[in-house]
Amino acid sequence: AAIARKRQQAAMRPGEMDKLKRLKDMLKNANKKESVDEALSPSYKNKYIGKDFIWSPPAVGMDSLPRVQWEEAFKGFMANFDKMLINAEYYAALDEENLPDGNVRVYGTWNSTFAETGKKSMLKWYAVFRYDEEGKIAHYMEWYDSADLSKEFD
Repeated sequence: AAIARKRQQAAMRPGEMDKLKRLKDMLKNANKKESVDEALSPSYKNKYIGKDFIWSPPAVGMDSLPRVQWEEAFKGFMANFDKMLINAEYYAALDEENLPDGNVRVYGTWNSTFAETGKKSMLKWYAVFRYDEEGKIAHYMEWYDSADLSKEFD
């Protein structure tokens, strides 16, 4: 996996490594519960998120949603967990010809503790971040198996 990651990173277009670094910084900060307000602050959003940002939530069959709805979902998700940590691997997103397309895909595992019960949880996660011409996130698509979450409630 490490060799494949290095190959894909070497194949990235100019500017893609900067996007990757910014995304890693953003996700690292999202791991800290106290950073939720910071992550939703105007200065943070202006740094990472494009003005026409849309979110494709993990629920099957849902339409893409505007930034305001992502912010509410993000706040709700983060309020339910303590000690959240994502172990992620970053790769170039690929076009129809399997060539890097200037975007980033992430595979990871969220390890966290439910705030109310103290029960540990684990969620496998996949996301694609598409960027606008300013290098900010324009479209955030994420997927996970909701069965992973529901079994944590038993």
